[in-house]
Amino acid sequence: MRELNEINIKILRENFDDDLIKQIDTENVAKIFSYLAHNGVYYAEDLFLNSLDLFLYPSDIFIKKFEHLKKVLGNDFADKLGEDASLIEIMYEI
Repeated sequence: MRELNEINIKILRENFDDDLIKQIDTENVAKIFSYLAHNGVYYAEDLFLNSLDLFLYPSDIFIKKFEHLKKVLGNDFADKLGEDASLIEIMYEI
């Protein structure tokens, strides 16, 4: 994600309270976005806008949780997650 634009902020405010939004660490989120792009997750912005709480984890913890998700979903994890974003909830298991 390049930056939070007005539309993104509006979506975040519809989904989350301001206290949660204020916790966003842009450097940390940039590291997570880079990791997701490296893993073929082209819809990372959508995940961010709908699962903000996961993006508040330090990047190393997020990556550990996402690696768990990848193992559970298998080799086509990116396609499965792209088709059903609710699968991201698997990240809460660890």
